[in-house]
Amino acid sequence: MKFRTIDGDRSMRRPVVETEELVELTDGLDLDFEYHDRLLKGLDWSQGSGDGILESSAVRDADLSGSVLSPLEVVDVAVEHSVLSNGRWERMTARRVEITDSQLVGWQAQFSLAADVYIADCRADFAGISIGTAKGPVVFERCRFMNASFLGDLSKAVFIECTFPDADFSRVSNAKGCDMRRSDLGGVNGLMSLKGSLITADQAVQIAGELAVAAGFKLA
Repeated sequence: MKFRTIDGDRSMRRPVVETEELVELTDGLDLDFEYHDRLLKGLDWSQGSGDGILESSAVRDADLSGSVLSPLEVVDVAVEHSVLSNGRWERMTARRVEITDSQLVGWQAQFSLAADVYIADCRADFAGISIGTAKGPVVFERCRFMNASFLGDLSKAVFIECTFPDADFSRVSNAKGCDMRRSDLGGVNGLMSLKGSLITADQAVQIAGELAVAAGFKLA
């Protein structure tokens, strides 16, 4: 089992993908698929639709823009340098999943269950991230979430060096334990729904005005 360090006290499990044993997939997207130990490299699945399982696999330099995948189970999967923009991945169970250096603009991700999910170095403007149940860490690192929306359970979420200009957190149902201490909270909407999140004293000063307005005070 491989682990990624989150900070000095926490770590998360990484996908178990044996790269040298993967068989490259060249087919189009099936409506009902089940792929194991596959390499999806350079594939064009844009605007495709289907439902199924992707396990112990790697996705690289692929175009999945506008794809509709529902329901979807992804286990031990690494996605790199790919385009997921404007896709809808719904009723998704995700365990040990990494998405890095990818385009997530307008990506609508509905996680029914998320555990050990790592998303880093992605542009996720206008994305919609919904988490029904979080059973393990969900880490976002160095991502931009301009005009993005977050819903559901963020209790296991960790945001590292992320920015949220005009992002909406008003429909978050549980933020107790959500770690936002290493991100820029300027421009966040729905701050009252983040009650229970971890922030620093400097961040509290940074967002004092927004918090006062959200609490009903009128600044004069």
